[in-house]
Amino acid sequence: MRIALTFFVCLWMSLTSFGQKIRFASSIGTSFINWHENQPTLDLGAQIFFQNPGKKHLFYVKLKTLGNIEASSVDRNSYTFVEPPLMANNTPLSASEPLTALYRGGQAEVGFQWFLNSNLSPILAIYSKSLARKITSNKTEYIEEEKYSLHGISVGLNYEWKIKGATINLQGQVFEPIYRDITLYGRYIGVPYSTLPADNSISYKGRLDLHIKKFGVALNYEILNFGAANNPKSKSLEASQARLLSTLFTYYF
Repeated sequence: MRIALTFFVCLWMSLTSFGQKIRFASSIGTSFINWHENQPTLDLGAQIFFQNPGKKHLFYVKLKTLGNIEASSVDRNSYTFVEPPLMANNTPLSASEPLTALYRGGQAEVGFQWFLNSNLSPILAIYSKSLARKITSNKTEYIEEEKYSLHGISVGLNYEWKIKGATINLQGQVFEPIYRDITLYGRYIGVPYSTLPADNSISYKGRLDLHIKKFGVALNYEILNFGAANNPKSKSLEASQARLLSTLFTYYF
């Protein structure tokens, strides 16, 4: 809801500006997430760009959502779930019960890009990223889920080449979360427990983009550092790192 609201506010601001060039783009692609498991996902994205003719700065909004293509097996030696309360109608899962993981998430980026006299252009953006991991089994569709939300500032540089009608962009950004939140929900935990992580590590992302006429293909690599969560009433989570390698095929309207 917050992502959609941000998108429409930015769209309204752009439409009320006289003489502004507006361009839309839609994307489809895949991601390979290396986190607790190796998980492939299907990605859908949308982009909107605003630039006054003759100006050397660009305003943009980028949205993307992702979801698993197939579930991945969970290593029972590295995963422990909250034990159920001692009640007669509860039947805890056995230690040999196979578990699977499902991933989902999304991101939103609102930023400015300044075009310098050289091929370099600095980038300043507000960036939001979320990633959730849901654990299931053959006996139950919902055991536990942990969701990480990171919101902060992203800065970086873009380098552009123009070669025979094609444009190539190489981009690198550093993401500093200002606000982080971890929400844990499970079959035996009850209402969601939300907490702030203990540390505030920087995350990184890079992008290689090829643009020919109305078509584009991009290769993205992102390193997300999630902090640990100490939840005495539910379940504590250790700090982890997710690496995302994704491709996006884009059409520019």
